[in-house]
Amino acid sequence: MSVLLEISDIKVHFPVGKTGFFGRPAGYVRAVDGVSFTIEAGETLGLVGESGSGKTTLGRAILRAIEPTSGTIRFHKDGQDIDVTSLNNKQLRAMWRDMQMIFQDPYSSLNPRMTVRDVIGEPLLANKVAKGEELKQRVKQIATQCGLDVEHLSRYPHAFSGGQRQRIAIARALILHPEFIVCDEAVSALDVSIQAQILNLLKELQIDLSLTFLFIAHDLAAVAYVCDRVEVMYLGTIVEIAPTEGLYYTPRHPYTEALMSAIPEADPTKEMTPYLLTGERPSPANPPDGCRFNTRCRYATDLCRTDVPLLTPIASNHFVACHHAEILSLQGAMDHEEVALI
Repeated sequence: MSVLLEISDIKVHFPVGKTGFFGRPAGYVRAVDGVSFTIEAGETLGLVGESGSGKTTLGRAILRAIEPTSGTIRFHKDGQDIDVTSLNNKQLRAMWRDMQMIFQDPYSSLNPRMTVRDVIGEPLLANKVAKGEELKQRVKQIATQCGLDVEHLSRYPHAFSGGQRQRIAIARALILHPEFIVCDEAVSALDVSIQAQILNLLKELQIDLSLTFLFIAHDLAAVAYVCDRVEVMYLGTIVEIAPTEGLYYTPRHPYTEALMSAIPEADPTKEMTPYLLTGERPSPANPPDGCRFNTRCRYATDLCRTDVPLLTPIASNHFVACHHAEILSLQGAMDHEEVALI
């Protein structure tokens, strides 16, 4: 597969407070701090981490819904290498035809004053792509693909359930036939049974429409089901990237180890042995020196408190930012058959 999206050293810093006569910022919240990775065409890349780790900020920065402080985002399309970070407003608007987002809350992301037909068709009108009968036909086509009843398109969003509203949001995101979709907690607000339907729908649409997903989620089971690779984010940085099976079976970063140990076992007779993190997550406005996880890591040494670990390959397509990844490598090899992939 070819690389569709290339993110290099992206930073998103938000100013906090003001000081001095000129009202200069007293400091910055480093929500995303030097993130680099690639997304291949046709794959689903998962992005996991606890609340406040910077997942949503990163997803929005990739689309420039939030302006990055620095770094570059390159989109490779039809042999062209497009620098998304350098586009002006008019060029960015055209770029958004190929890059869309599915939001977390289907209740607040839809305009209650617009019919479903108007909600789904609005991107076509805004981008002057279609109107009149052509618009109606395109709305019907994508609504059918997303599992919506075309007889109900004249209704308003309040008349639909949560799962149906998320289908409407998916149809709106796909109406322009984009290549890349950011799914920001797209199923977290839904019942478990509905989550399964939406996940299956996304997988079907990915095959039918040749889509590429960045799948942001807390639910590790959902991530394991839909994602080809997973990257783990902690306090604004990426600490591990690996193929899904490799990450779940043999996590090589202590933070990933803690996340995976919290997954419930499918067998009720097996006793869970979660790796409980101690202390509080540091503030992104004042991150610790060295490795950002050193304040909660049971393997931390003086080296971890002074030197920032780089994201380094330790196996095929497996990257870890940890000074002591070899410790978990040996432990993972011994425990491989005891870990259940959910």
